[in-house]
Amino acid sequence: MGLFDLFRKSPSLAIADCLNRSVTLASSFPASLRGKSPSGATRPLCRVYKKGSRHFIEPLDKESMPLLDGIPISETLELDLDKTYSLALRGHLLALKLSRNGGGFGNDFKSGEWEIASKEKPESKTLIEKEAMNREDLEKRIEAESASIAFPKGVNAHFPLSVVLPLIPERPPSSKKGFLHPRARYGRDAVESLSKDGVHSCPTCWKTFEEGSVMNIAAHDELTGDPILGPDAKLRFHAERFNDLGQALDEQGVVSIDLACPHCRGRLPTSFLSQNHVILSLVGAPSSGKSYYLATLLKLLPEELMRSFQCILQDGDPSGNVRLNEMKNRLFSALTPEDAFISKTDFEGLMYEQLPRNGKMVALPRPFVYHLRNMKDAEKRKALVFYDNAGEHFKPTISLDESPGALHVAASSALFFLYDPTANRNFRRALRRKRDPQLRSQATDEQDTILAEMGNRVKKLQAKESHEFVDTPLAVMAGKFDVWKSLDAGSRILDPQERPLTLGEIMLNSMATRDILLQYCPTIVANAETVSSNVMYFPVSSLGHSPKEIEEGPMAGTLAPQPRRIRPILLTAPTLWALSQIAPELVGLPTD
Repeated sequence: MGLFDLFRKSPSLAIADCLNRSVTLASSFPASLRGKSPSGATRPLCRVYKKGSRHFIEPLDKESMPLLDGIPISETLELDLDKTYSLALRGHLLALKLSRNGGGFGNDFKSGEWEIASKEKPESKTLIEKEAMNREDLEKRIEAESASIAFPKGVNAHFPLSVVLPLIPERPPSSKKGFLHPRARYGRDAVESLSKDGVHSCPTCWKTFEEGSVMNIAAHDELTGDPILGPDAKLRFHAERFNDLGQALDEQGVVSIDLACPHCRGRLPTSFLSQNHVILSLVGAPSSGKSYYLATLLKLLPEELMRSFQCILQDGDPSGNVRLNEMKNRLFSALTPEDAFISKTDFEGLMYEQLPRNGKMVALPRPFVYHLRNMKDAEKRKALVFYDNAGEHFKPTISLDESPGALHVAASSALFFLYDPTANRNFRRALRRKRDPQLRSQATDEQDTILAEMGNRVKKLQAKESHEFVDTPLAVMAGKFDVWKSLDAGSRILDPQERPLTLGEIMLNSMATRDILLQYCPTIVANAETVSSNVMYFPVSSLGHSPKEIEEGPMAGTLAPQPRRIRPILLTAPTLWALSQIAPELVGLPTD
């Protein structure tokens, strides 16, 4: 290894699946490549490993006849840097490329498009239509054109047609519920599609799919390793065998109850196909208190819904909601400020997972799903999907293409913007006599920019002009009300405590909060009222007290809640108002 090699980026392996048109990167080796063995079981058939600065591919099951560039692999072969290889495994057609800059591989990986040519004249390609063709018709066309090799459009690799043809559907994809094998495509974004019976929107990648295309997640321990998600993920598959109860069986005959999205392969919540889902998107600047807000809300909201509206709010996805439940339990079980501290939502931390979207592995926020239903009428029900987004996702410098974690706002049924007054210079000046450690923050106040960018993205994705409005309810929440309630308009805030606010009281509180914001940060009001035609302003406090600055130990200098003093203020009002707008049959707030 030369001196300059120490400063060069190590090569990664780009793996393009030519059937479902997704691309993933493997940066650690060995990397296993799975396919079906002659017995029909899915298992690793090849592996790519590193020895020194060189990379090699070796067969793990020679009887499965893996083909590298159309030639059977019978021994270990070295892979060249920046060369594209085709690898045909049973049931999988992969294009491989070792590169120090693999991000652009497969950028033009068109969904469903293939080119065919004769082996003698590979440059004379004929494009096959994007939609899947009937295999019989395709075979006739191939025979007439003397084609013998196929190229996936967008990747410089080719496969023998004898290998490709068996993997083409014998009939075009069907929209009927019972058809289990439509060809995977990138799919349509939820915001682009009109909802209709049998069509669902994935709560993780926000792509639509028909019920018949949903995938199952293997349950047997030997079926660990997915060609898209990697060796540590359980295999995703289209079920072909079922037991007497109609439950899907994996290749080892084990019941596989969990379902996965056919686009991102993320696990779908329990009862996903039978519930009407509504998205509630929480947006705010970094460190504005979104995680504390969600943790407190999901503690108080079920109690309020049961007490005042005879509705049950249940955890709809215990394994998917584990992080949010941990935050809630941590906050309300803590004995010391150190125990109650919740770290900010990292840009790609525990609240996110790496999944494929439009052919790229990207960080997508985990959905938190809760089931809401009326106690007396089970037909009145909805599934609520909450998101805790890293504030960085809404900075103008972060593109939706590379980090699409903010896309859910365009498909939301209600938007919540959490504003932190203590980050605003004018608020701090007005509250300078208060001895609150939050007022000493020197963070840059980008909140009006983030709100404006959220509005721009919603309009852009909904194909609206900048001067148009969306009709999505927008709740602007002025947080840390306990800090600023001493200001003039704060005395006008109504807080009955023993019951939810009426719509009339919400309107009065909104007017008072808007007046405060107009006085100290008018751009927040201006930006909010250019986004939606339905804006309401709310004073809220997740903790109800000033946090304590930890003085010593590994958390020295950190602000953390004082558990015994937690007294949230008006925290459920924004969500109850939003539900009264989108689900009045479940949450009907009185007018006066």
